[in-house]
Amino acid sequence: MCEFRKEFSDIPPNVKRVVHEHLELIDLRLKGFLDSYYLTGSISMNAFTPGQSDIDFFAVINREATKDEIISLKEIHASIHTQYSDLVLDGFYVQKAEIESNEDEWNCLRFNDGEFHGEVKYGRHSIDAYQLAEYGVSIKGRNVSELCISVDWDILLARMKNNLNTYWVNWMKRSKTFPSASYFGLFFSVKEVEWGVLGVTRLFYTFKEKDIASKAEAGDYALKSVPKRWHKILHESLRLRKGIKPSYYRSVFQRRTDALEFMEYMIQEINKFTKDR
Repeated sequence: MCEFRKEFSDIPPNVKRVVHEHLELIDLRLKGFLDSYYLTGSISMNAFTPGQSDIDFFAVINREATKDEIISLKEIHASIHTQYSDLVLDGFYVQKAEIESNEDEWNCLRFNDGEFHGEVKYGRHSIDAYQLAEYGVSIKGRNVSELCISVDWDILLARMKNNLNTYWVNWMKRSKTFPSASYFGLFFSVKEVEWGVLGVTRLFYTFKEKDIASKAEAGDYALKSVPKRWHKILHESLRLRKGIKPSYYRSVFQRRTDALEFMEYMIQEINKFTKDR
């Protein structure tokens, strides 16, 4: 049987079942493989929303995974996805030796929604690493503070600004291009509206406060920080995030317009704020 840290008792029951199954299967199939296990993402921010949020995990492993061990991990994640199809388990397996090294990037195994996404890089100076170090929930093994993760905020913000002006600018361009899936997505996909509006809003919060916030927290923060012109689309995005009805908009056309104009405004504001940094 797995031995869990006391923090495990504070996890939502449906999440607890998935995490318990995950750890039990690893202990059963991969003896001595796991060093420590942490939850990050919305759970660590007390913002987990059923049907909206993923279960984000970060697993520290004692050794490099062999081909057979990767096959076992694939089978474990496929089994969990089949059994708990309404919850998405999303995370990384990182060797203890990688974390203890001085490298800026760690090699890790990435799994999402039952699928193996190969070996990817996990940045030591990323917002994900900061969230793990500051807010990670220690479930099994060492306390997260014992990982001794130190994040350089100058590097983090420089990379985040690059993300703003590449990923998010291109996201907007695709959403304006007719015809395209992204173009129609902002009309008919509520997730696209929420993803775009609250996505750049979270970046705005991080640049201003040098911290991380949930999407809902970032939206509330923006309501106190931006002109009233943008409050309607912020309220709408928060409504979509929380699954509340009815809509603040009678027209999906106006909602789409406001979403794109708000995102453009936020990108301009962040770039102005960080111009001399």
